[in-house]
Amino acid sequence: MYAVAGAAVLAGSGWWPTAALVAASSGLVLKAVWFDPWLSVGVLLDVGVITAVACSWPASVY
Repeated sequence: MYAVAGAAVLAGSGWWPTAALVAASSGLVLKAVWFDPWLSVGVLLDVGVITAVACSWPASVY
């Protein structure tokens, strides 16, 4: 799903934040269901994506 969000950014589509939120949210759910300490960095990255979209960062892609 991150690939879809990235392709939408490159194409200049306005729906890429939704795709990024879906990708990050589904990633967090899967990491919660099948938790392993090695996935801790992935949790931080997913939370970072959600935070970035919520704060409209970076503004240059909006």
